[in-house]
Amino acid sequence: MEGPVKAIKAGKLIDGTGNPPIENAVVVVKGSRIEAVGEEVKVPSHAQVIDADGKNVMPGLLDIHVHLASVEAPGSQVILSMVRAPPSLLILYAAKHARDMLEAGYTTVRDLGILLSTVPSREATPLLSLRGAIELGLVPGPRVVVAGPIYMTAGHYDMIKPPTILRSSGETADGAWEVRRKVRELIRENVDLIKTSAGGGAAGEAEEIWWRNYTVEELEAIVDEAHAQGRKVAAHVYTPATIKNALEAGVDTIEHGSFLDDQVIDMMVKKETVLVPTLTVFSERNVSADPDRPVYYLRKMGDILEASKNSFQKAHRAGVKIAAGTDLWAQWPPAPIFGENAYELELMVKYGMSEMEAIVASTKTAAEALGLEDQIGTLEKGKEADIIISESDPLKNIEVLQDKENIQMVMKGGKIAVNRGMIPIK
Repeated sequence: MEGPVKAIKAGKLIDGTGNPPIENAVVVVKGSRIEAVGEEVKVPSHAQVIDADGKNVMPGLLDIHVHLASVEAPGSQVILSMVRAPPSLLILYAAKHARDMLEAGYTTVRDLGILLSTVPSREATPLLSLRGAIELGLVPGPRVVVAGPIYMTAGHYDMIKPPTILRSSGETADGAWEVRRKVRELIRENVDLIKTSAGGGAAGEAEEIWWRNYTVEELEAIVDEAHAQGRKVAAHVYTPATIKNALEAGVDTIEHGSFLDDQVIDMMVKKETVLVPTLTVFSERNVSADPDRPVYYLRKMGDILEASKNSFQKAHRAGVKIAAGTDLWAQWPPAPIFGENAYELELMVKYGMSEMEAIVASTKTAAEALGLEDQIGTLEKGKEADIIISESDPLKNIEVLQDKENIQMVMKGGKIAVNRGMIPIK
């Protein structure tokens, strides 16, 4: 059943398109979709009225780089904790983190895989179960876009795991035809996209961020096979040479991209490749949160911290498409945690974006990066009614989006998912 028609009377409407906000607008919701929106829209006589007069109505937020199935442990213990955690525990953590994000105004997330899991080749399966449980209404959470992971032997994910951990058959894939088979297997599991690595990472002691992972030939095979089946490809990568490999292969999003040079920036602009800079994970707040983290990790993150800021600023000035993603996984306070994902927007503004640009990065552009721009990301007629109501104006202070109590209502697909009892409903 669709339920009653709802009409939200907005003090200020921020529609996510980047256009100026609209004062005293109305959003009419029928079923899961927006039926009408604008300042000339009339409230239907039979509608349930949500009175957001004096408040700010905007699209639900997106974080398109998270790892929901992560333990909550200090950085000094996280690798061992993750390796020891059974899949059943990880999926419970994932459900908790999904709920935390929904309560903070996030209505869609892209999960890029389970880190350090002892799950063998079917690493996407627990997240697919969570996706289904949320869709069925069994547990609360944002819609989850699930990536299927493909990594090479001695590649990024493989090298995070301690060498003594037994690897299972099919956990990695090498060579053009083997990676094609892996893509096909993951699509058989019904993943939404493919996540791979073109270069090394910071989390593993026995790897360096500049190491090449997959060759261009292998990356091209992954991209070709995924695109043939209607799936996008996200590539973990840091440094210019490996970013160039990923771009030449045709990946859809660059994850991290912390050491961009002019050549790869030019390539990204021409190809309209989306950058997901994950500023949160490289922030001083995160890096310095636990001084007991391994020395190798602190060294690498220290190298990336300033470079990440500089690359973001260069990309922004050049007109690269930028979408918000935090890379939150096993965080521990005072590092940002699930539910504080909007810290990414604070950093975007701190590093040069306007508040409106940061909102667009976490709504419209993020939806485009998922290939869901016709469904979500902006408050326009025909789109899913993913809507949040903010007490304070994020265009004046983007940090208000990190305060859950400020997010007074969350609607996902036309249903009120969070109501803190501060919005009159008649």
